[in-house]
Amino acid sequence: MAQKNNHDLFEQYNLPEVKNNARYRRTAGTTGALIAAVLFLSVILVSLFFISQSERPPLIPDTPVVSSTDEVLYPYETIPPLTTECTIVTEPTDLSFIGPPPALTEPKSVTVSIDNAKITRGNLILVNKQNPYSFDIPEKQTVFYGNKSPVYSLSGSSISIASEIFSIFDGMLVDFSEATGCKDVLITSGYRTYKDQESIMASRIATMGEEKAKLYVAEPGTSEHHSGLAIDMCIFVDGKQYYFPEYEAGAWIIENAPRYGFILRYTEEMQELTGCAAEPWHYRYIGTPHAQLLTDLGLCYEQYIDYIHTFTWGGDRLLIATDGTTSRTDGFTLPDDGYMVYYVEKDPIAPTTNIPIPEGYTEYEISGDNQNGFIVTVSLSR
Repeated sequence: MAQKNNHDLFEQYNLPEVKNNARYRRTAGTTGALIAAVLFLSVILVSLFFISQSERPPLIPDTPVVSSTDEVLYPYETIPPLTTECTIVTEPTDLSFIGPPPALTEPKSVTVSIDNAKITRGNLILVNKQNPYSFDIPEKQTVFYGNKSPVYSLSGSSISIASEIFSIFDGMLVDFSEATGCKDVLITSGYRTYKDQESIMASRIATMGEEKAKLYVAEPGTSEHHSGLAIDMCIFVDGKQYYFPEYEAGAWIIENAPRYGFILRYTEEMQELTGCAAEPWHYRYIGTPHAQLLTDLGLCYEQYIDYIHTFTWGGDRLLIATDGTTSRTDGFTLPDDGYMVYYVEKDPIAPTTNIPIPEGYTEYEISGDNQNGFIVTVSLSR
């Protein structure tokens, strides 16, 4: 059987005839090389991509992605803990920027500058053995004789008290007489000089002995009478003296004196604190609203000064309502009436102290405490 050639085979299976086998082999070889090169370059590019990705810093999980709708989206439903290293600052850091602006940390105020020497002057000074009176600044006194109302009497024509409280005291005794019909109050002592106190002490020592005398008479220089703010008085009927608790009409003085700014200074209950025996005849002016508050609190004056010292401009201030109730305030929101009270320590370096007064309030009193600062009483009625 005759053997078929290649031409016959292509025709039998309908295959395309390759006219130049050598050329075909060359073309196929070139194509294979190109494919291999492309694959090789692809491998290199992919390797470079993964290497570059491994060198990039990891995404911080809690970095928010802000969309065009301003909604904050987080890449995780639960924020994973931070795994990257962080630095902890252990040195002191300035935190003054935290909180409200400085202008909002305290109420608006105006400043009143007061001479530190006046720490020994004012209706609220404390005068006792530990805090003697200072005679450096003379105080004006008003003599009763020729100036008083006719509803009470005097034991001497030279008795006087501080001029600024004369009309207040005189008015109280006028009201007492109108309320009770009694005109028998006798004023026995008011303002005293240092020499006056020396004479009284010597007289009491001669009659009752030194130990007992010092319970009733203050050492010269430590008496409240030096200030002109203290009054000794009683009820004098038929040649006999009665102290207010002993006489029926005297109950009005005991109850109402605080409304006029006067306190019963020395009581038996407070003898250990005041250092003085009970003196039901000795009344001291400290002004309103302090006299009523002290009485309501049941304090002696030494205790009351300590109480007032706890209220400061930089901290809580004391609010005293018209009905006598008290509360604390930061000074931002104030009622339309009553009083605000606070304490300001004197400047330890400068000769004057700047006293802040709440802006818009013009009725106030600044009194030294005869210790280390000033007590400010602001009327909140405008």
